[in-house]
Amino acid sequence: MTYLTGLSLGISAGCKLHQLLAGESFSLVHALPGRRRYRHADLQYNNELAGEWEQQLGKVKGIHKVTITSETGSVLVEYTCQEECIDLIINYLEQLHKMPGPHAEYGKIGMNIRNMCQRVNRNIFSKTGHTLDLRTVLALLMLVGGGIKIWKSGQRPGGPQMMWWAYSLLRGRN
Repeated sequence: MTYLTGLSLGISAGCKLHQLLAGESFSLVHALPGRRRYRHADLQYNNELAGEWEQQLGKVKGIHKVTITSETGSVLVEYTCQEECIDLIINYLEQLHKMPGPHAEYGKIGMNIRNMCQRVNRNIFSKTGHTLDLRTVLALLMLVGGGIKIWKSGQRPGGPQMMWWAYSLLRGRN
């Protein structure tokens, strides 16, 4: 397999994975000043989720009426706040909906891993005098490991790959 074939295969697999994980989301059906109607496939015939969202959205300042019809998956929002605020609220609600619940088994495992990594990150950050964090330590280990593989073992594909991972980890830092 050539480099370009592998690259194109990886890109197409990544696109398919993104489509699979994206799932259904809110779609804006109708908009007037102060009133919007959305549809969401997961709301259809799901009275429990509809009631939960109706209750939560009703608590938001600036939203004075929320009507959810579970038969059609329709959400009617009447508001007095700015439209940008409604966009942010709907995007936030969508993100919350995609997260696993606290009682889902795969959610517990993921949360345990995330909490452990956050604890390790905080410990590294405090022990190094706010110089290093977990991301930087992993990037440095990959950089050193990649350098050793390149110069001592002569492993050309593995070493540069580890260096690229190190660079990629550091590139996303703020």
